[in-house]
Amino acid sequence: MNDNAESFSIPAEIKQEAQEATLRLLPAKSKRVYEKEMVEFDNWRKKRSLGEGAITEEVLLAYFFNVEKHFAASSMWTKYSMLKSILKVHKGIDISKYGQLTSYLKVGSRKYKTKKAKILERNQIEEFLKKAPDVEYLQVKVALFLGVAGACRCNELTFLDISDVQDKGSYLYKFHGHGRSFFSQCCRNVSKIHPKAAGRRFFLRYIDGKYATQHVGINTISKTFSKVASFLGLPDPESFTGHGMRRSSATLLANAGGDITIVKRHGGWKSTTVAENYIEESLSSKMAIAEKNPGAT
Repeated sequence: MNDNAESFSIPAEIKQEAQEATLRLLPAKSKRVYEKEMVEFDNWRKKRSLGEGAITEEVLLAYFFNVEKHFAASSMWTKYSMLKSILKVHKGIDISKYGQLTSYLKVGSRKYKTKKAKILERNQIEEFLKKAPDVEYLQVKVALFLGVAGACRCNELTFLDISDVQDKGSYLYKFHGHGRSFFSQCCRNVSKIHPKAAGRRFFLRYIDGKYATQHVGINTISKTFSKVASFLGLPDPESFTGHGMRRSSATLLANAGGDITIVKRHGGWKSTTVAENYIEESLSSKMAIAEKNPGAT
């Protein structure tokens, strides 16, 4: 008899091992999140009295129609991606073939408009640096200056090492391989009084004019812009997020005459489209245009 034609049943232990092997297809670090997404989908099906086999394109369209009421378009795609992976692993169902479902999600993405982080004008930044007292705001000043001058992400500032900021006399230099160079007296002040024994982190808690040995976390760094906006008396200061430092940096450079190539190099962006999304025509730029062209509206 031909071995290939011989029929046999797969032992239970082989099925178990095969199941464990397929589970490795899910990202190890976020496996629980994927499993949670599957539980949410299963619970929704149970509430609708849908059987185990009722995982069709029509059912998924109804599911995401309900999900859309509570989540943004970006979250919809995240949930779709997780559900796609876990359904393929657990159920052998490939929902990427469901054309109507992906079309529905794409339509939702086109309707959704992301909120861009607010920026600060050059004169607002200068006003804060000059008027805010060091005893209370030195740490905020330095984070603001480095964040805007270097187009920095909040995590870059959080894990900045004391050796990353080097005093070159006429300017301060660094960081993280980007080779961004800039000058600031307040940064130099921090370097002088930084308690080296506290560790390698540049940013430590600053209370009543003195440094503590506790590191500043990313949540504190991300509130830098909102603290500046609050000091300046700007409306809705909580809406000024840490990401605004990178946007302000790109905008100020573009307003100063930097072309898109310079802006891309400054912020480390490879995509022209992405770099352009970081640039916002500021009020000062509009006023400058109006002064050169009084007839403009």
